Amino acid sequence: MTNIDEFNSKGCDKIDPNCINAYVDYHLDPNNPAGLCVETSWGGDCLDLTSIVKAGETVTTLHLTPDSDPTCLQFEREDGQSDCIHGDDLSRIISLTKLKDVDQSVEPTNGDVLMYNNGQWHMFNLQTYMNNTAITLTNMQAAITNLQGRMANVENRTTTLENTLAPINNRFEVFANVPNDAKIMLGNINLYSDTGAAINSSGAVTSLNKNHGIYGHSLATDIAQDEIFG
Repeated sequence: MTNIDEFNSKGCDKIDPNCINAYVDYHLDPNNPAGLCVETSWGGDCLDLTSIVKAGETVTTLHLTPDSDPTCLQFEREDGQSDCIHGDDLSRIISLTKLKDVDQSVEPTNGDVLMYNNGQWHMFNLQTYMNNTAITLTNMQAAITNLQGRMANVENRTTTLENTLAPINNRFEVFANVPNDAKIMLGNINLYSDTGAAINSSGAVTSLNKNHGIYGHSLATDIAQDEIFG
């Protein structure tokens, strides 16, 4: 007879899997983001992995560091290590025109700068303003230059007038008790007052002191209409 343990002492003949008309397939559960479905020739089912996912969850954090004066955004990893994105590096991917408090209704153009107004930054074309200002300043400078030339001409004429009036002013004197309606006389002859004047029989002046008189022309010239009081 054969002992029972002889049946377990040798391996069973196995069928070549290529000769079996069977399959095994698995895919994600379309009705459950945390589900896994297995399909075989003998049937299949879906398994909810939510409990496994929850059990394996870790918490990561982001925070600015250092607290007193932050310079980077620090990422705390699951393995206990940390990574840091520096502010200078982060700013390289941030568009200035896309910031929350920047008016985005107008596209920026060449020469634009941001100008703050009532809680929001707006585009202002500084280049156009500077160009217009430069034109205004050029026109003002031309007007100033012209005015300076005219003022120089006025100064020259004033100096000439002062030089002309100076000797007249030095000689002009309003005497005491002169009536208010007295006028400055005009004349084209000289009237001399000399009690010692001498005139010969032919009417020629032989002696005349011209230090006293009323003068209407140069004392070096004698005019026939000049008169002498003596």
